[in-house]
Amino acid sequence: MVVGVDGSRSAADAAAWAAAVASRRRCGLRVVYVLPEPHGSGTEPEVGGREPLPAEGYRTAQTIVNDVATVVRTYFPRLDVESRVETGPVAATLAAASEGARMIVLGHSRSGRGALEALLRRSTAQDLVRRASCPVASWRGQPGRLPDDCRPVVAGVESRPRGVGVALAAFELAALFGTSVVAVHAWASLPGVTSGPRAVPSEALVAAREQFPRVPVAEVSVEGDPAEVLLEHSADAQLVCLGSHGRGRFAGVVAGSVGREVLQRSECPVVICPPAR
Repeated sequence: MVVGVDGSRSAADAAAWAAAVASRRRCGLRVVYVLPEPHGSGTEPEVGGREPLPAEGYRTAQTIVNDVATVVRTYFPRLDVESRVETGPVAATLAAASEGARMIVLGHSRSGRGALEALLRRSTAQDLVRRASCPVASWRGQPGRLPDDCRPVVAGVESRPRGVGVALAAFELAALFGTSVVAVHAWASLPGVTSGPRAVPSEALVAAREQFPRVPVAEVSVEGDPAEVLLEHSADAQLVCLGSHGRGRFAGVVAGSVGREVLQRSECPVVICPPAR
């Protein structure tokens, strides 16, 4: 697993959460700080207009990743933790660092200046999901709260093929945490159009049920605003799994109003699952 850090409290919390997940998966954790590409002869200006020397920026970044790695090792002494400072475009560099990884985890701030939210405001967000070979998680929640077996995993389920990847990710995480899945399917009718009840797309759950037969699942199908429905069910959830629509772009859930609402207002981590390749 890979966690991107930048010295913020949210990034440190994201690293602790990522370490807990990696420990349960029995895989390693790579702590990565990405230094932006130099602008002209120097690095990206700091607040106040001062441009630090490249060596200074590198030393600061190295201190941050080392400090995070030290804290992680204190709580998870058996976890294989690697710290790394990379330079380049943020999304492309994170995606490259995640090659072969199970998940990329980034911090979130309520001010909207979290790592994933910052990426969403730039075209690099498209590159991150297009290039990443694994789900991307935006951590948020109560600082210090780690995965447990008390809260369910919520999955925003759609029809095949997009829904299959989301369901598999949700069931796998639920199995790791020893908890259940709430498969949520929400839709909004067109004005003046009356539609009957719709079931959760069962075809999207087949593979996940077969692979994780011991994970309890509750299916919820609701007519209403999809973002509000997902947020309502995420209030007491472990995390929320959503899908990204299409390779190379944030369409539908992620770039549209649903994904933005969930990312900005969710009280728990949000995992964005790329389409099956």
